[in-house]
Amino acid sequence: MIRIYSDGGSRGNPGQAAIGFVIYDENNNFLVKKSYPIGIATNNTAEYQALKEAIKTALEMGEKNIEAFADSELMVKQIKGEYKIKTPHLKIYYDEILQMINKTENFNITHIKRELNKEADKMLNMALDNDKSFIIKPTKDNSSVDNTAYEDISELSEELAQKVKKLKKIIKKDYKSVVAFSGGVDSSLVLKVAYEVLGEGCLCVTVRGDHISSAEMEDSYRLAEQIGVKQHFIDADIYSIKGLMKNDEMRCYHCKSYIFSAINDYAASVGAISIYDGSNFDDLSDYRPGMKALKELNVKSPLLEAGFTKKDIRDYSKYLKLETHNKEAGACLISRLAYHGNITKESLKTVENAEKYIKNLGYKNVRVRLYEDVARIEMNKQDIKDFFVTDEYIKVNEYIKSLGIKHVSVDLDGYKTGSMNK
Repeated sequence: MIRIYSDGGSRGNPGQAAIGFVIYDENNNFLVKKSYPIGIATNNTAEYQALKEAIKTALEMGEKNIEAFADSELMVKQIKGEYKIKTPHLKIYYDEILQMINKTENFNITHIKRELNKEADKMLNMALDNDKSFIIKPTKDNSSVDNTAYEDISELSEELAQKVKKLKKIIKKDYKSVVAFSGGVDSSLVLKVAYEVLGEGCLCVTVRGDHISSAEMEDSYRLAEQIGVKQHFIDADIYSIKGLMKNDEMRCYHCKSYIFSAINDYAASVGAISIYDGSNFDDLSDYRPGMKALKELNVKSPLLEAGFTKKDIRDYSKYLKLETHNKEAGACLISRLAYHGNITKESLKTVENAEKYIKNLGYKNVRVRLYEDVARIEMNKQDIKDFFVTDEYIKVNEYIKSLGIKHVSVDLDGYKTGSMNK
């Protein structure tokens, strides 16, 4: 049986808030101490978030027998079912915590006096005082907190650490923002950091449509749940976008205009003051007319503003233990279609099925570009030889032709981002 002590609080109620918790083993040795700011929140919200994160961490450690302690009598009695929950957003946390409790073998929660919760309180105040996250782990000799080192952004390179500080400062200016979340490498980092900084002020919107593969959608569902943000959906009828259906070099502009106008409407309806996307510094080196639409609609790109490159994003995502740190680059299915051809449900489905088939064979960074009845396969250059030596190209050729494609080729130059723009 392990013990968790959690605490959450704000300075202002609502005001700048943070959470902290400590996990001990059965011999009273601490296993981990953790805290981080959550942006603007009430004391009750912070208490619930602290308990949620403590239980989540314990489960991730493989612990199934948990004794929890907290100094919020209200929350403890609500968790036990002794008090009703009247606040809608707290009910969301309550439901999430119950789902986690159902994954344990034994769980109990007890209300304790504040003086018995000093370590968790100390952790949350460290986060509030320093406006950053702390993770403290035991040294080999199991010495106390004063002799351990916390893991924070000082462990990153000085250049990346400065960018992280700038990123959080940019986000902190907005008390309520909507993140356009696709589940990709870039938007996952924006969502993770925005949720850490803004807490309940961070909202998540994902656009669904035929231009997004089912695999990408499933990734977005899972990642939003892992980060802890409730996901809102907007269904896009891409075939109604006249400019997009022309399928010229400005198709991305028309698509982004449509999608982010819809996100703008949602943001206005919930009182958000900003919309974030995942554009970064490396995007400036490619032909991206969609960025014009973002500028026109006043969409903020915090990663770009903070100077993050794609490598920075992957490095910081890895540091935060985001599974997306090594995820393949993603792009909507329309980007696989040659300009000036027809954009149809069938052509998009053909691309999705063809790429899925090849990836299931173990290949990564696969793109299937369509030119009417011709398919051009791109994959990592080092994989091309194996593709032919193993005769897997025969199976792929037959499968893609079964989708209605007459000619199939392999680009010997290998995978290239934005090759349709060349």
